[in-house]
Amino acid sequence: MQTQNVHLLVIEDRADNLNELLTWLREDFGYQEIVTATTTSEALEKLASPFDVIISDMRMYDEVNAGFTILDWVQQHNLSSVVIIFTANESLEDCHRAWKSKAWDYISKNPPTGNAFDTLNDSIQEAIAYLNRWGNLPNQQWFEENQQDLEAKYWGQYIAIANQVVIDSADTATELFTKLEERELRRFTTTIKQIGDLIPIPELIKRIESDNVEFKSSFQWDVRNNRENKELQQEVLKAIASFLNTDGGTVLIGVEDNGNIFGLEKDISTLKNGSLDSFERHLFQQIENSIGKKFLLNLKIRFENINGQYICAVYVRKAIQPAFLKLKKKNKDGKTEDSLDLYVRTGNSKRSLNPMEIYEYAVTKSKIDR
Repeated sequence: MQTQNVHLLVIEDRADNLNELLTWLREDFGYQEIVTATTTSEALEKLASPFDVIISDMRMYDEVNAGFTILDWVQQHNLSSVVIIFTANESLEDCHRAWKSKAWDYISKNPPTGNAFDTLNDSIQEAIAYLNRWGNLPNQQWFEENQQDLEAKYWGQYIAIANQVVIDSADTATELFTKLEERELRRFTTTIKQIGDLIPIPELIKRIESDNVEFKSSFQWDVRNNRENKELQQEVLKAIASFLNTDGGTVLIGVEDNGNIFGLEKDISTLKNGSLDSFERHLFQQIENSIGKKFLLNLKIRFENINGQYICAVYVRKAIQPAFLKLKKKNKDGKTEDSLDLYVRTGNSKRSLNPMEIYEYAVTKSKIDR
């Protein structure tokens, strides 16, 4: 991270000391993102926003142990910020207590040799280098402890974590970084995580159909007969249900079995106010009607324009519960009736389980999920 992008909170009650410190930080060292506080209470209010490095005096007019108050507050609120104590009243006792309170450094304003401001800058740079190399351990630990809940809420997205809280999310890393820059939150104490490995659509098209990828020319357009055919929806829904019930996967709509691009133009033309948005709403509605609303959280739909043709990718995360598919089938008398089927993935194909297989599937799944 470049120096000018490091966000500093400087806590100092004496105007002359503060002005001198700011001059060194800005003009000599190049730090630009600096917020100041002249009382302990003001500092605590400003800590509602995240900072990369906090530089705090130890003794303040409003509180003798101001530095320790800041350190304790940072620890109690699990903040990711680095705290450097910069004091003119150094003592061995205070230094020992600061280290126990997890201060990054304890620096005297009046060193016997050398320049205190150079020492402070060196300490800031060392902290940045360390955290850039090893990452933010509190955020990482929090992510691992809450991964299951985060996957349920943010699956298919990139998230930004600061101070053990998700502060923003987006579909792509580039979009997330842009949002953080706009909010001035792209700081080295922010941890970026991808929730779910969503393979880019162009890469999926290059693959062949497998246990986790299936191609569909359309959702409800009959390519052979060049007309709308809503019965074709069932094939896409079967693929989605089979991925839900196995190990997840991706259905590409608008791609033929040989990998050629057919696109969504014909599907969209069958819809009122045809557009990508209406196609997405229509697709979600059919999934909700046939598989169930609760499984929508396991899906992520994305579109991409390839050579002038839009492709739809339905990314499917494995479901905890069995996902039954409600279909319209004709009985032996030729009458249409509702049917509930459980589809699973077998290699590059899908199949419906018979009653005994459904029982065995349910027993096995309950044992695995315990």
